Parts: sequence; structure tokens; C-alpha cells
Amino acid sequence: MDKKFPIIALGLLAIVGIATVIGFIYNRSNLSYRGSVINPPLPAPDFTLTNQAGGTSSLSDYRGKYILLFFGFTTCTDECPATMAVLSIVREQLSKNADKIQVVFVTTDPARDTPVAISTFLERFDPTFIGFTGDQAPLQKIWSDYGVTVLDGGETHSLTIYLINPQGDIQMTYPSTTTPDDIVADLNSLLKK
Repeated sequence: MDKKFPIIALGLLAIVGIATVIGFIYNRSNLSYRGSVINPPLPAPDFTLTNQAGGTSSLSDYRGKYILLFFGFTTCTDECPATMAVLSIVREQLSKNADKIQVVFVTTDPARDTPVAISTFLERFDPTFIGFTGDQAPLQKIWSDYGVTVLDGGETHSLTIYLINPQGDIQMTYPSTTTPDDIVADLNSLLKK
């Protein structure tokens, strides 16, 4: 493993942590949002990976929609399926506005998360969800770009949901323990603007 990767990853994690704290403080003064607001929004790093259909897609393919981005792995038995269930409920509760939202899942375990495994996993929650996998090296760069810590072969990882606006900027973050109602309230507010 490149010795610089942990240092870079920790640096980016610190930046995301600081942005989250700033967002939390801003959020407390602006009670209209329940997520941690990133102000000003940060450009969401684009990436191109293998999707669950076996083709290639980019995050920017979904520009024009609000993207809820989560990093996890398909053999997880607790946080990952719980988070995906929350995001499924979010889409369900948005009903007529659900088509303005795209949920994107990126693996933290590329050794086991094949396109078929990701497809099977996501179908349990919502057929519109998009999942990505790929080789270790490009995924490590993406994890680093988003400040996602990945350890233990992908089984230990950061648990943040990123809300990316239609312009391609990270506008808010949520812990994986966020309720669907909180995310729906924020999205409904944003969609009214």
C-alpha cells in the first residue's frame, strides 16, 4: 500500500470533518435544514466505474437530480442495509418528486462486490438505485476524494450520506443514523426553491 494514502485519506477526512462541523454550526443557526449544510457547497468529485449492469457510468451522468451517495458493501448485515432501507423510504415518501432523486451506492469491498452482487443487493431496496464497483486503485482515489475511511477489506468504513445538488456540489451530509423524515424534509425544502 502506498504510504502516502493513509496521510492523504486522514487529511481529506479532516477536511470533511471540519466541513461537517461548520455545517452543523450553520445548521443550528438555520433550522430549516436537518442535515449538516456545507456552505458554500463543495464540488462533488466525479468518477467513472462499473455499474450493476456491467457497463460503465459516471456520477455526472445523474447531474440535474439530487444525488444521495453512500459508500458500503453488499455483505454487510447492519449499517449498510439499514441505510439503504432509509434511502428507499425517502424515495417512497417523496412520491411525485422521487424521480428528481438518484440514490448511488459505491462499494467499499470491490473484491466481493461484483456487478451481480451489487444488483442483487440494490434490488432488495429500490430498482432505481445505482451501484458502482471497480478495481481497488480507482476506488481508493474515490474514497480519498470523499474522505471515506475504508479498513478491514472494506468492512469498516465511514457511514456518511452525501447529498449532492443538481449542479454537482455536495450540499449536505447526514450520518447513516438519520431518519427518512429528516432527509425528506430537506429535499422537499430544496425542491421548492
